Amino acid sequence: MAARHETEAFPERGQEVTRLSIFTDAAFAFATALLAISIDDIPSSYQELAAALKDGPAFIASLAILLLYWRAHQSWSKRFGLEDLGSVLLTFGLVTVVMIYVYPLKIMFGAAFHFVSGGWLPLNFSLASTAEFRGLLTIYGVGFITLNGMVAGLYFRAWQQRHRLQMSPAESFDCGAESVAWLFVGSFGLLSIVLAWTLPEDRLALASWVYMLLIVAGPAIGITQARLARRHRRG
Repeated sequence: MAARHETEAFPERGQEVTRLSIFTDAAFAFATALLAISIDDIPSSYQELAAALKDGPAFIASLAILLLYWRAHQSWSKRFGLEDLGSVLLTFGLVTVVMIYVYPLKIMFGAAFHFVSGGWLPLNFSLASTAEFRGLLTIYGVGFITLNGMVAGLYFRAWQQRHRLQMSPAESFDCGAESVAWLFVGSFGLLSIVLAWTLPEDRLALASWVYMLLIVAGPAIGITQARLARRHRRG
């Protein structure tokens, strides 16, 4: 979450490609493949091809989210180079959630693009009741909370080992702030779940659109974090 120019001065300890990073890259690549248009049903006509390509926007948006978490782990690994038991378990947890998360992720984006396009873009998923929609929002929210919690846990794990890693006070502060920032982002998933079970049926869509607030909140978190880091350095 931190602005890149604020973290460039910190040492990069993970210079070597490790088995853990290779495993993580492969897992994210496999998750990306799960998002792609199915190769089991190759289009046999122009109409089928056009229908299949309409699934592209949901795939691209879902891929962007996966890349966000892949990049987060890559940056953490490059910066700290940790492979202790706690870091390995958190990484395996992150990968496990990603594998489970891919389908709710694409379904949610498919529903969003279906709504925005007035039904022109397809939604290959059906819900029989409002209760099922609330359940879908809950599943997605739990996955979102867990993913952010795992990344926050990785930074907290690094902060716990700040003395062994010989972090400067500024880097130690930045590491802790990064953990808190990811937890804050994850709280939007909790907000969505709460709204999913408290809003009336005619306003239930707001529970899914609450994630759009991150378009504003994300940069605001980065700016605030950078300002706090500068103040900490001066102090």
